[in-house]
Amino acid sequence: MQKISEMNLKTPRLGAFVLKLFLSICMLVFASTAFAAEQKVVKIAFRAAENGFDPQQIEDRYSVGICENIFESFLTYDWLARPVKLAPQTVEKVPEGEEGGTLYTFRIKPGILFADDPVFKGKKREMVAKDMEYAIKRFRDPANRSPYSWLFEDKIVGFDEFVDKMKKANKYEYDTPIEGIKVLDKYTISFKLREPDYNFLYFFAMPIVVPVAREVIEGYPTDTRGHPVGTGPYVLKEWVRRSKIVLERNPNYRGHTLSTEFADPNDPWDQAAIKALAGKTLPLIDRIEVYPIEEEQPRFLAFMNVQHDYIEETPLQYVQELYANGQLSSAMQKRHVQRFPEMQPEITFDTFNMDDKIVGGYKPENIAFRRALVHAHDRPAEIAIIRRGNAVPVTSPIPNGVVGFDPTFRTMEQEYNPEKARALLDLYGYVDKDGDGWRDMPDGRQIILEFKYRSSEEASRQQAELWTKNLNAIGIRMTSVSQQFVDLLKDRKVGKYQISNVAWIADYPDAQNFLQLLYGPNTNISNDARFNLPEYNKLYSAALKLPDGPERNKIYREMNRVLTAYAPWAYGVQRLFSHFINPWVLGYKKHPILYTSFRFLDVDMAMQKASMQ
Repeated sequence: MQKISEMNLKTPRLGAFVLKLFLSICMLVFASTAFAAEQKVVKIAFRAAENGFDPQQIEDRYSVGICENIFESFLTYDWLARPVKLAPQTVEKVPEGEEGGTLYTFRIKPGILFADDPVFKGKKREMVAKDMEYAIKRFRDPANRSPYSWLFEDKIVGFDEFVDKMKKANKYEYDTPIEGIKVLDKYTISFKLREPDYNFLYFFAMPIVVPVAREVIEGYPTDTRGHPVGTGPYVLKEWVRRSKIVLERNPNYRGHTLSTEFADPNDPWDQAAIKALAGKTLPLIDRIEVYPIEEEQPRFLAFMNVQHDYIEETPLQYVQELYANGQLSSAMQKRHVQRFPEMQPEITFDTFNMDDKIVGGYKPENIAFRRALVHAHDRPAEIAIIRRGNAVPVTSPIPNGVVGFDPTFRTMEQEYNPEKARALLDLYGYVDKDGDGWRDMPDGRQIILEFKYRSSEEASRQQAELWTKNLNAIGIRMTSVSQQFVDLLKDRKVGKYQISNVAWIADYPDAQNFLQLLYGPNTNISNDARFNLPEYNKLYSAALKLPDGPERNKIYREMNRVLTAYAPWAYGVQRLFSHFINPWVLGYKKHPILYTSFRFLDVDMAMQKASMQ
């Protein structure tokens, strides 16, 4: 400032110009700061850490939830329709199956652009049909170890033969054509199936079955999970692994609108979403900050201290602080917080490693041992104490809320019955052979079981304690080991465990999505139990060829009977979650299949700012 004053004395015109320039710069800085301050920002926490954002390499819901906003699938779900309904997203329409349900043709809307990235060398990059062809081939590339490769196994004409040929050559050639995948023109791609698959369209609404640009994958070969480039409403602006994820609006995104065609006039959430969003070009949120917080108390306190705008899947031990006896607490009412209850289309279960030398196997004594463990587990106590009544027991791998659920299927073989557990163990020779007070294997080997669980989740820890208590009561020793969620997923994938608790949420609303978890060929992919029974595999394959109806339901019932008999899982519960939303978050509604709500939110900025004062 002193130099400017001196210049004013000596050269008035130059001094005035410099002063004017200085003031202009200050105004620009102020305007820029004001613009940044006026950005609509949403801050939330994920209850587990992410594993990266390469859509063909991931499976955990938190990573997938981020990909859902960066990439776009061909199809999606109408946001308000219940039951859920497929809708086009990047294609012109939802295709109808031709040639008896074995041919599906998709036409991409022209002009859809990928987000800008250095690999495109300053040019705009349009999404084309070859991008989906490339993505589908990536699912089967052994180098990717895709946990969802099963989606496209034994399905597309010539695909399995192509993969076998590539394995023999020890090289995966992406440019080699496949008979059942045809790029008909720049924007059109078709898939020819071996046999009808009535769930095939659902795959193209999954946030991982998305077109990817080959230049991006080849441009970042050692870190594809850290360089996601899609056509969706957001881009990855910042990523501190397992700590912070920042998304910002994608300037190349064309925008979307809220469909109100299937809205429920009697649903207040639908009507609030329509009031907040209808007719507007979405998304409206400029920046999303996601903080993976695995410890439950800090995640809860972040919401209570208004550091986060809403909290999903609120830890059960804190729900009653916010909502009890059918109403919000006075503190939440004063803050005008809303509660969104949700019974997700999901199940929890405790899986046994069928390859393990103690809990695995298919001989009568192996089956009897697992069934004894199932009978020993006090599931009523789990629901009453651990779940605090916010759950219902499941009787098969198929939860309520998906096509194929059978409300009449009941079995006593998954019921809590410690007396029956002891009788089975005695009958098959699992008795104390060395006099130390603990049961041993029929051949005299010691039995010491290990239960692996998610370290950050109080319910998982309590589940491990309950299992230990229940098994000790029938004379079986158990230890427990806690792991971070991502590490636990990896161990289960390769069979590095004996018993572990699992939750599976529907990728699409059909029983197949759950029954595939026990299909033998899916071992090392999605079948963490490593269950491989020819009888079950045959039934599963037969069910794929049938549409929803009595004939397929009959097969599902037989599959449930087989699983009950062999007991690769101890069935758990279907949970009731509570999501709490601050009043400045507008348009919120949780979708039963899609993971996040970011693209259908708005924020009352004045109210949001006032809450922070």
